[in-house]
Amino acid sequence: MPMYGVIVAGPPGAGKSTMCAGLARYYELMHRPSILVNLDPACEEYLTPFSIDVRNFIHVDTVMREHKLGPNGALVYCVQVLRSSNWLLNRLAGFGDGDKYPFIIFDLPGQTELWTHSDDMRKILDSFVEAFDARLVVAHLIDSNQCTRPATYVAAALVALQAMLRLQLPHVNVLSKIDQLPRFESAMPFHITYFTQSSNLTRLVPYCQPGDAQSVFDPDDPMYNQTKSKKKLSGVQRLTAKICELIDDFSLLAFQPLDISDGESVANLVTLLDKAIGYPTYGPVQLIQDATEIFLGQEQTPSSAFQEGGAGHVQDKDPISVAHLRGGKNEADREAMRRWFKR
Repeated sequence: MPMYGVIVAGPPGAGKSTMCAGLARYYELMHRPSILVNLDPACEEYLTPFSIDVRNFIHVDTVMREHKLGPNGALVYCVQVLRSSNWLLNRLAGFGDGDKYPFIIFDLPGQTELWTHSDDMRKILDSFVEAFDARLVVAHLIDSNQCTRPATYVAAALVALQAMLRLQLPHVNVLSKIDQLPRFESAMPFHITYFTQSSNLTRLVPYCQPGDAQSVFDPDDPMYNQTKSKKKLSGVQRLTAKICELIDDFSLLAFQPLDISDGESVANLVTLLDKAIGYPTYGPVQLIQDATEIFLGQEQTPSSAFQEGGAGHVQDKDPISVAHLRGGKNEADREAMRRWFKR
């Protein structure tokens, strides 16, 4: 049986750590064995223990001190050393039980240049595929708050597209922290469905410059595609328009909204991830529905996680509090968010 896993990627602050913790919690409630693997040598804090932690092999602080490197250079050095070593492959092999492996959740560093400017991270992931016949899917996160800043959203969409092209793995792009959007509704130029579909991005061009953008450019102007109309655009808008056209030409992007504290939202994402890699769902639908209800309604449940030391070696850990993942959001806020999103 091949190894299955999800690679959680995205820029700093996108919610990768929270998503990894939430997925681990949800898989546990589904009775799906899973382990959490940290691939960030600079990781400082985390919500739940790692089963495999690259910091036990190499750490950014140590590299900075011994090789007199800055934080970014040290991180690149750590990834290069990890790629040239079999340490990670040996640790993953230790969790195998015959030909069976737990579901793997990989937490990648937030520095996107590790795969946009270098092949080292992609080669590390390729080594999993070769060694374990791994079926991996990338969940690339961007903060949904960026929908309120069109220029930033376009830049994030370009990074997501570049990740798809560079990592060369199945992708599910995710708009994280969707539960926070209702408070920013007035700042959004379009409804959230426009940003999840991520098509015809040139409609954002008028909003990519301070001031009354509509007086500068009207997206409904039939002359838009003509050179005479394009002369109305500022330099920033012309550059943004070209980037939007490039992204639209690939026609690869779409985003799945995610509220990590909502069981239904997590279940929808898990379904997409499983379909992307052909994960065999042995459990009945009712089991998944039960997991959703427990995720939403049960604050704490005794849990356990695989730790380093081989298959079957289990160490108790503190249960993940669903209330902690919710960030203190009450039911009234959650219901308002659902009504806003489904309107």
